[in-house]
Amino acid sequence: MSGILTSALLLSKPQAWSGSAEERIKIGFVYPESGESEIEAKSLMVGFDLFFGEKGSCPVDIFRKPFGGDLDELDKTLDEWINAKNVRFIALLADVEISEKIIQKCSGAKVALFISNRSVKLAAGEYCQPNVFRVCANNYVSSEPLAPWAVQNVGSTVFITGDDDLNGNEKCDFFAFGFERAGGAFADRAMSDGSLASIQSIISSIKNSNAEFVFAAFKNESAKLFLNTVKSKDSAIEKAVIGPETLTSFPRKIDPKAVNFLGVPTLTNVLNQESLRQKVTSLFGEMELWVSRAAEGYDLAKIVDNSAHENFLDIKDFETLLQFVANCKFSGLRGDFKFDKNHDAILDSWVTTIEQKSGELFQNVVVSLGPTASLDFGCGKVGYPNRPEAAPHEPEAVWEENAN
Repeated sequence: MSGILTSALLLSKPQAWSGSAEERIKIGFVYPESGESEIEAKSLMVGFDLFFGEKGSCPVDIFRKPFGGDLDELDKTLDEWINAKNVRFIALLADVEISEKIIQKCSGAKVALFISNRSVKLAAGEYCQPNVFRVCANNYVSSEPLAPWAVQNVGSTVFITGDDDLNGNEKCDFFAFGFERAGGAFADRAMSDGSLASIQSIISSIKNSNAEFVFAAFKNESAKLFLNTVKSKDSAIEKAVIGPETLTSFPRKIDPKAVNFLGVPTLTNVLNQESLRQKVTSLFGEMELWVSRAAEGYDLAKIVDNSAHENFLDIKDFETLLQFVANCKFSGLRGDFKFDKNHDAILDSWVTTIEQKSGELFQNVVVSLGPTASLDFGCGKVGYPNRPEAAPHEPEAVWEENAN
C-alpha cells in the first residue's frame, strides 16, 4: 500500500486546489488504517482524486483520517471537521458498528454523510436520516439482479455458497430472495470459512446435489481458492458457476492470470474496468486497486464537484445542498447514476465474463440488466410502516425479514 500512501494526491492534509478558500467546499474521508478494507478505502480515494486529476483543478479541500479503533479520537476529529472547519461532506468506509455510531453522531449535523459499507442493514432508510447517502452498490444491488437472469439463462435449481461473513451472507440471501421470486428452487446452501477443507467439503456437497448451477459469493483469496479448486482436475464439477463481481475481480496483489475464472458470469456495475485501471496507473503508478471502489470514488467526486459549483458553502444553504445531492443525476463510470428515495444508489448492472485473447484478459458483456434499486427498507414506509421519520433505531437484519 505504500504506493498509495505516497501519492501526491493522497496526503492527509487539505489539498491546495485552485480557487479561493471562500469558494471551496470541504470533504473528509474516514477509513480503516489496516485490514482488508484498507485497500478498498484507498481505492475509493484514488477514484475521487482521479476525477480531479483529469479536470486539472478542484474547488474542494480534502481531509483524510485513518481510523484505528479509537472512537474518542474519531469523535474529536469529526467535531473539528464539522464545527471548526465547516466540512460539509464526510465519506466513511467502516464496519457496520462504527458506521452506525457515526450515522447517529452526524444525525442533525450540517454535513452530508456518504456511507461506503455495502451492508443493506445500513441503508439510509434504516435510519431515516436526510443527510445520509450511499454511492456504492449495496449487497442487494450487487446480487439480486443476477437471480432472474439466472433462472432464464442458467438453471432453475441452485446451490448457494460464499464467505460466511455479513457481506457474503447478505449477497447470498438477496440472490435467494430474487431467485425464489423468479420461480427458482434451492438444492442446498453451505457457507465457507475460507479454508481449503471448507471449500473442498462444499464442492463435495455441490457434486452430490441436484443443483443445475452454483451461486458463489466469494471475495479475494477465498474466491481465488474456490475457483481454482472447483475447476481443478481433481475437483472439477460439471455445473455452471456464477456470482457477484467480487468472484472474479481482484486487486493487483492477486495475479488475475493465476485464477481460473475465464467464462464465469458475474454481475458488475462497472464496464471498461481495465481502462479505468490504466488511468489510475498513469496518474498514480501501479497499486493494489479495487476497480469498483475507484469508480465509486469517481462518482462521489462528481457529486461533490457539482455541489461545489452550485455555491452551497454557506450553512444557510445546507437544506438546499441536501436536496441537490438527493436529486443529482449524471452519467458516470457506472452508467446512469441517481439516488432512490432512501438515498441508496440506483445503478446500472451488467452480466459480464472475463475472456482471453492473444494472451490478454478482457471483459465481455453478456447482457445489460438496466438500472437496479433496492427494496424499500425504511423511509418509504414499506419495511417499517409505523416508524416516524428521522428516528434512529436498532434495525433488524433485513435479509432475514425479506429474503427467507
